[in-house]
Amino acid sequence: MILPEFRVMAPENLYEALDLLDGYGPEGAMVLAGGTDLLVRMKEGSLRPSTVIVLDKVPNLDFIEMSADKIRIGAMTTFDQVISSDIIRDYAPVLWSAAQSLGSPQLRNRATIGGNICNGSPCADSLPPLYVLDAVAILESANGERRLPIEKCFKGPKETVFYRNELLTAVEFAIPAQSANSFFFASGQRKALAITKISVAGQFNFIEGVVQMARIAYGSVAPSVLRGAAVEEYIQWQSLSQETIKKSVSLCRNEIKPIDDIRSTADWRREATGVLLQRGLELLAEKNQPPAQI
Repeated sequence: MILPEFRVMAPENLYEALDLLDGYGPEGAMVLAGGTDLLVRMKEGSLRPSTVIVLDKVPNLDFIEMSADKIRIGAMTTFDQVISSDIIRDYAPVLWSAAQSLGSPQLRNRATIGGNICNGSPCADSLPPLYVLDAVAILESANGERRLPIEKCFKGPKETVFYRNELLTAVEFAIPAQSANSFFFASGQRKALAITKISVAGQFNFIEGVVQMARIAYGSVAPSVLRGAAVEEYIQWQSLSQETIKKSVSLCRNEIKPIDDIRSTADWRREATGVLLQRGLELLAEKNQPPAQI
């Protein structure tokens, strides 16, 4: 399909970009980051913006920084940059693993973490890891800065709560504890361009083999990425025995809300999500055995 006609604006700094966003009224303008989703949706006709604001010339939006207690990632940071980052590999491996599951090398070289968030898809690869990292989205507009927990950013499939004049400039999260363990598994991973069918991310802290903190998130099983609240509550202060893992899988399958669509059935998603969670919990159980009783 052919792209509809639209006007292109290319601001050269953040202030110009925010002024442009603020000046387009209720209809707004669409922001182009990597373009791996926006251009596809425009070709399909599901989006028909009259104006597209291209951010390629705006400096200081592609970075990965670590301070004393936080990691911050610029919205224009590509997934290829995430994979190449020692900071992400060493301190946020759950996000590092997810970045590697995203499509082809060409796609990872263009797709940005900000675009992945703003797309608002429940199958977005970065969102389950960002959920379990308790990440915060940093939004800027002509009116100032707004910070929003990543879980509060979405109201449905491909729908965010961001205002028309806001630009996502970064996402940040606290540096996980040195004792943190994590996992990310996905089914339907993209060896080419197929969309991930389901994904599960987990971030855990252990004390002598006992779960001190658990964060779990599921992708593609609800209108938005879903936190595994029931499993998190049940599993805290328990060791990952076979009985605990079995009960956790049962709770997982009861709390997710998958649907039938062209990629798979709800029943398959419910079954497969439980399998991925079990795989992750068994992996952590091997690494965090309780001390032997004497």
